[in-house]
Amino acid sequence: MSLITLEQVTKRYINGADCVTALQEMSLCVDEGTFLGIMGPSGSGKSTLLSVLGGLTSPTSGSVNIDGIDVYWLSAEKQADFRREYLGFIFQSHNLIPYLNALENVMLPLVVTKFSTAEKRKRANAMLDRVGMSDRMLHLPQQLSGGEQERVALARSLVNNPPLLLADEPTGSLDSTTSKQVMNLLSELHQDGQTVIMVTHNRENLEWFDRTIYLRDGLIEKDTDVVPGTLSRAM
Repeated sequence: MSLITLEQVTKRYINGADCVTALQEMSLCVDEGTFLGIMGPSGSGKSTLLSVLGGLTSPTSGSVNIDGIDVYWLSAEKQADFRREYLGFIFQSHNLIPYLNALENVMLPLVVTKFSTAEKRKRANAMLDRVGMSDRMLHLPQQLSGGEQERVALARSLVNNPPLLLADEPTGSLDSTTSKQVMNLLSELHQDGQTVIMVTHNRENLEWFDRTIYLRDGLIEKDTDVVPGTLSRAM
């Protein structure tokens, strides 16, 4: 069953007399439970596609439908509700609040919920435990390694139990060992039924995806299914 349907999505950025087309009439369906990798050279439209999927960048034309919801027909307030309920975001820069400890950072998405403080703490604690960070929950971001920060960011993105997880180069600044640990965590989530869409430049990450699309000049150049562990099929 398709969780995501893009139909003829175009995104243009206009700056004075200059016009850059980041996405060109892109159509795409993604089934629920897919681990989708997005690859392509710089400027191919990868981050723009992720931003459009996340309800952060309105397309110039076309439609974005997630779980039966036409995202860009929603009001700004409803879009904010949609992002909070449906989406988890992971960024290469982590975007952790420096003066909050790991537990408090993970609790942030729960601030606007009706859960009690005790329940928010319990849920955040459980998610930190899932990513192997329960013993570091009282540490500030600057007291954590890059890989540990990435795990905290992953826990924060999942604490609301969103149907869709969007990851923009989550392993881009990590060493190979830590990168593999993060990919293993994402793979475990995928095996549990989580839908994950991840932008990456690292071809070593291909073995974790069950589908990969390659972008060039705002177009899907190649769309391939990959059996995990058979990297050669995607090359």
